[in-house]
Amino acid sequence: MSKFTPYIPGFTEPDRRYAVYQIIHGGAADASRAAYYDERWFGGIVGNIPYTMQFPDDEAAWKNTEAGMREYIRRGMHTWIYDEDGYPSGTAGGYVTEFHPEYIARGLYCYDYWRKISGPSVYRADVPGDKLWKAVLLPVEGGDPIDVTDALNERGVLYINVPAGQYYLFMMSIRRLFDGTHATESYSEPRNYISLSDKKATEAFLACTHEKYKELLGDEFGRGVLAMFTDEPSLISWNIRQAVFPILPWLDSYPADFEAKYGYPFVNACVAVVLGRGNEVTKRRCDFWEFIADTVAENYFGTIQNWCHENNLKSSGHMLEEERLQAHIINYGSFYRSMKRFDWPGIDQLATETGPLMNDGAIPIARFIASFADINGEHEVFTEFSDHSVRERGEVAGLHCYYGSVNWHLAMGVNNFTSYYSWNGLTKEEQYDFNRYTARSGYLLRQGKRDSRAAVFYPEAAMWASYTPSVAQRAIDHSEPTRALDRAFAKCAWELLHRQVDFDYIDRDLLVRGEIRDGMLCFGDRAYSAVILPCARVLETDAMARLIALENAGVTVIFCGDAPAVCRESGEATAESAAIADRIAAGKMHICPIDGIGALYDTVLDDSIRTTRVSSVGGTYAPMLLSHCRVTEDGVRIVYIANMDIEPYTGTLSVYGTYREAAEADAFTGEIRDAAFTQSGAYADIPVTIRPGEGRFFLLA
Repeated sequence: MSKFTPYIPGFTEPDRRYAVYQIIHGGAADASRAAYYDERWFGGIVGNIPYTMQFPDDEAAWKNTEAGMREYIRRGMHTWIYDEDGYPSGTAGGYVTEFHPEYIARGLYCYDYWRKISGPSVYRADVPGDKLWKAVLLPVEGGDPIDVTDALNERGVLYINVPAGQYYLFMMSIRRLFDGTHATESYSEPRNYISLSDKKATEAFLACTHEKYKELLGDEFGRGVLAMFTDEPSLISWNIRQAVFPILPWLDSYPADFEAKYGYPFVNACVAVVLGRGNEVTKRRCDFWEFIADTVAENYFGTIQNWCHENNLKSSGHMLEEERLQAHIINYGSFYRSMKRFDWPGIDQLATETGPLMNDGAIPIARFIASFADINGEHEVFTEFSDHSVRERGEVAGLHCYYGSVNWHLAMGVNNFTSYYSWNGLTKEEQYDFNRYTARSGYLLRQGKRDSRAAVFYPEAAMWASYTPSVAQRAIDHSEPTRALDRAFAKCAWELLHRQVDFDYIDRDLLVRGEIRDGMLCFGDRAYSAVILPCARVLETDAMARLIALENAGVTVIFCGDAPAVCRESGEATAESAAIADRIAAGKMHICPIDGIGALYDTVLDDSIRTTRVSSVGGTYAPMLLSHCRVTEDGVRIVYIANMDIEPYTGTLSVYGTYREAAEADAFTGEIRDAAFTQSGAYADIPVTIRPGEGRFFLLA
């Protein structure tokens, strides 16, 4: 019997749960629509209650929603619950902030007076609204801030006794986050928002949404109802339009909680973040954003995840501005820490054409998010995908766009599809076939584990130390160090993708906690022979020590742009950073310019890391082909190749290892048939021709 025989039933007649889920806002309350999606073989829907003026007390709306979801389930489909009216999630259509104004998000508006103040003198200053939190003097010659907030009189004016010397005046005022922020710029409506750091606000949100769904559908949680979907929550303490003052996140508990954790005043960290002044600037900038990151991860995402676990559901959703590394900091403190609190992490993909999908100037977010699913062991990751970008031009996406987008996602590692597609121009039969194709593909790409042997490091400490809150549109920091981080983080990943190298994104926690075993960094079922660090110029001391240990064990260590120069704890060079520099000089670790990372990969990534490769006739490089390689417990290697070029590809797929049989799995028909291959040294070579946008499955054993 062929080793592929056990996969035939699940591939030929796949689980319907792996097909597409249509997102229908409010549509879950309309049971009559279930037949439409049933006939087209959708996996189910992502739905929510219709938000009326009586929410959350509209019993008819809740009962209709219950009836609708139960009808989908009765027909063999599944449902996810979308937890908001529009987006961003967290306010229940504004109910939470309207009836609990104490939960409305506020920020620190930071005013750095443009001229120097000399003393000794008495200096008068009016203050920016709404409520002054701190006024400080910063010695021009350096040193920590001098708190002069108590100089504020009963009329709200500062009369400062300025000591001898020269100073900068810096004031921070607490203000509701609204003007020019995501509260005013979302597609839904102008709406106040909650602070993601505020656990009580999150609990108020759960009480009027999640708990209501539980009352009606709790018996189906974990069966017919699979997950809760939270949409684009974020810290909104940054400006989308051009701003006047930079903004920092704020919660009344921050100062006391921060000082209890780090042992010094919160104001000192704020000064370091906004102005880069004071003592221990690097450490304090990192402390600030780490503190914010942990409060967000725990008090919003963690609170929801804990509720889901208590109620037999998966916590799921996607973030805001996933594609920009800078946005990871201002929106979450650390995108990585928040994303680890999803069971089934997800992305928002508005593009459907292969050209925009292959934009190598942005983070390949589908691969980034799929890494979390691979590492956390759930192996489920989703996309909210659509033809939005085509519809915005007034055009209709062709059927090839639907397949091309699915194939791009599959190659990156996404295996759940929630849809905003319009399906305009597609027949019922085409939709049915598309769902079957997606489900078959999803079945195969859930077998075994992705064979990622390279790891790309998430440089959060370097980003914390570099990013300065900006008044530019979208709060972009245009400084060269921060822009270099953005470029390096995208570039080092895309150059791997262009070379058909499977990889994961890892953080400092995995780097330090992982075991060094058999010349690899191991964590759970993951094992990496190479670690790539983009512009990680600031790094924790224990992480630097681990890199040295990895190199000693034979793991390939690559720095893109910059190597660690200072430690996160003090902002100073250490024995570890000096040892890394010595190893680079000796050629034991590798460093290259950002634009040279691809050429370095070709030199240092050997066959043990590059398990698949494709080459066109004549042996030329094929950067528009994406691959996804998995290995099952019984030793079957599943290789998926997708052509994202506008031209057909003809060439050779080479798979590392020695094999006795090969087959091709056709996701259109469900057939698994023999494939011709030749064993060529350390690789098995399979001749392939792939049309533009097409994906192909090969099995080897």
